[in-house]
Amino acid sequence: MAVIKKEENKEQVNSSIGGPSPWVFVLVLFLVYWGINYLDNNSGGFNAKVYAPHKNATAVANLKVQKSPEELAFESGGRVYRGICAACHQPNGMGSENVGYPPLAGSEWVLDQSPDRVIAIINNGLQGPIEVAGKTYGTVAMPAQGGALSDEDIANVMSYIRRNSDWGEEHNLSVITTEQVSEVRAKIADRTSAWTVQELIDQFPDSQ
Repeated sequence: MAVIKKEENKEQVNSSIGGPSPWVFVLVLFLVYWGINYLDNNSGGFNAKVYAPHKNATAVANLKVQKSPEELAFESGGRVYRGICAACHQPNGMGSENVGYPPLAGSEWVLDQSPDRVIAIINNGLQGPIEVAGKTYGTVAMPAQGGALSDEDIANVMSYIRRNSDWGEEHNLSVITTEQVSEVRAKIADRTSAWTVQELIDQFPDSQ
């Protein structure tokens, strides 16, 4: 009887010890599921180019960098230049001596601290000879662009040609504002014909 009683006690002890509670397995499964989702959402696809809190390389590539007003004006002016001006003055700003289109790169007209004369040229066009960097151009008249360009367009393209460092280190002048363009256009609002060099000098004597 003592042996039987001992065996029963042993079975009761083993039964009380038993296996792990089912809730332990549930908890483990939950933690595994949570861990997988956490890694998926925060690892950036294990891509070294991805930085938190972005989920993947596409999200990083689509980020928009905040640009300064000067940078935006330069980019906008570049689009105007390529669309209208580059056909004659060339993408590199060197013009075409054979045809008679003056360069803008290194031009004393462009690099004048006062932008008034060039604003007027863009607005009304230019006819007759013009000297740039010691050479004479102007066998072909420059057509007026004022009807196609807003004050902002002219300000931006002026900023582009004055600040395009690819054209030379001297192209580091200040940004031209819409207000500057508006002021010049108001002064010459009655003019309907293209300028000559002498007329520009007479109209804007303060420019170099």
